[in-house]
Amino acid sequence: MPASSNAEALAQQARFIFKGTVQKLKAANMPGVPVNDRTAVVRVEEIIHAPEALSHYAGQEITVQLGGRKKVKKGQQAVFYTNGWLFGDGVAVQSIDHEDAGKAPAAFAMAGDDPVKSLAAREAQAQLNGADVVVSGRVTSVRMPTDIVAARALGVTESTTIGRISEHDPDWRIAEIQVDAVHKGDHKEKTATVRFPSSQDVMWHDAPKFQPGQEGFFMLHKADEGAAGVRAALVEDKGDFVALHSGDFQPFDHPSGIRELLASSPDTPSSGANDH
Repeated sequence: MPASSNAEALAQQARFIFKGTVQKLKAANMPGVPVNDRTAVVRVEEIIHAPEALSHYAGQEITVQLGGRKKVKKGQQAVFYTNGWLFGDGVAVQSIDHEDAGKAPAAFAMAGDDPVKSLAAREAQAQLNGADVVVSGRVTSVRMPTDIVAARALGVTESTTIGRISEHDPDWRIAEIQVDAVHKGDHKEKTATVRFPSSQDVMWHDAPKFQPGQEGFFMLHKADEGAAGVRAALVEDKGDFVALHSGDFQPFDHPSGIRELLASSPDTPSSGANDH
């Protein structure tokens, strides 16, 4: 696999990517970290992309639990593909893998102006790539699926209509979206109905919770395919699409730069630009 392809694959898995210099081997600078021959203390030189909680560690030493099979040497400079692990009096991260800084692709060899925005843009790109249809518009209404409404009117429990309800019941709702523009995929209607879990259960906590008046970009997935929970959909009123991931909706002012991503995407219809 070419180096650039390998770096891209790693970047899809890592939320904290940085260029750093190995300071100590078989060591940690944070209490409570289990130390073994894959533990190292690394000084963060440049941050490529990061969540907000890890965006201020440039110039500081952190503990890295190395992943993969590659070894490191004291003084070695490398690009580390990591995710947050332990936080407290210091920080420890788990590395998926690392590449020698001299061999890393140019795109990952230097930090961007804002690593938080860089991560947001990368995650937005992943959401765009995975969506069947991308539209911009406004939520006009939110309702309970008609299957459940009818069942309750007849005194029938949901378990009769959709199977046994567990503690992770999604408590489905249907949002109607006024479609102003289609940016990816094929959707001819002026509106789209989107099923989403209104439950705050840990299984569904990060899913969008649509409210009337919300405006932005909607990354939608076909209602009869895809991720966990879709196959458990109501038989009749399941909506045109489903939204289960926090990134499936981005307000127009979201810092991910999704407008720019859409403008540069070859899948975006030339007439699909939104003037918001």
